[in-house]
Amino acid sequence: ATTKKSIWSDLPRRIATICIGFPIVWKILSNEKLSFIFFVCVHGLVGWEFSFLEPKQEKPEELPTINSRLSFCIISLSVAMMSVDSLFHLVLCATVGVLTWLERRHWILGLVLITIPFRTWYSISQDFASTISILLVVWNCDSGALLVGRLASKSGIRRIPVPRWIHKISPAKSMEGFIGGLAGGTWTAVSWIPRLVSWFEIDTSETFDVLWSTSLSQRFALGLAMSVMAIFGDLVESSIKRQSQTKDSGSILPGHGGILDRFDSSLFAVLLYSFLIDMVESSSKD
Repeated sequence: ATTKKSIWSDLPRRIATICIGFPIVWKILSNEKLSFIFFVCVHGLVGWEFSFLEPKQEKPEELPTINSRLSFCIISLSVAMMSVDSLFHLVLCATVGVLTWLERRHWILGLVLITIPFRTWYSISQDFASTISILLVVWNCDSGALLVGRLASKSGIRRIPVPRWIHKISPAKSMEGFIGGLAGGTWTAVSWIPRLVSWFEIDTSETFDVLWSTSLSQRFALGLAMSVMAIFGDLVESSIKRQSQTKDSGSILPGHGGILDRFDSSLFAVLLYSFLIDMVESSSKD
């Protein structure tokens, strides 16, 4: 008889990946030029992984070729790097029109879910304090959801029913996991971020100081909102993977899956953060 794997069997690999990877990422993101290059590389890898998550085709000959997958990555990178907003909107709309004509629905979805958020990442990546804050909140939201969800599954206590639409997207998701994710992300915003900024003497902008003010309630609301967006991003990717009958977007990160699996939670969170930055800057001009 085969021995059933423990739900914690991947934990050592997860911890090793974090211990090795996070200090490297921190060092890279602390340099503006390297930070931009980092997100360009991540964008390209995420686009490549996303191109493999097309819904399963009944006919094998309809599957995308390597060249078509590379084309999507190049298109996504090129559109995201348009420096002028009006030009970006023009090119994005034109690209969507052409892809609609070519019946590339998955690519259109990719432009919305990947290209637009990474264009935002390119801008925010020049602010180290904001970049590391967003990533820590969403990654700790992921970690909280994983740990609490797994502990609840083995606790024997009565489980909170999961809404049917969520269970349909990902049967492994649990309400306890969602609560753990919200707690992990919110706790990071309330407690971790101000301490890290202080301990490491990280330079901050006026906008950052307004968003991450000394007000506990404001940091709580910001962390909670970003955690909700992180969970939503994770659910969206889970839905895409389910349609493509794929468990992980890749295997490049031991214990974590692919690059998209690590950054899916940040895609909506970074858009929310950018919106809040615009609100703060707009109010400061009035």
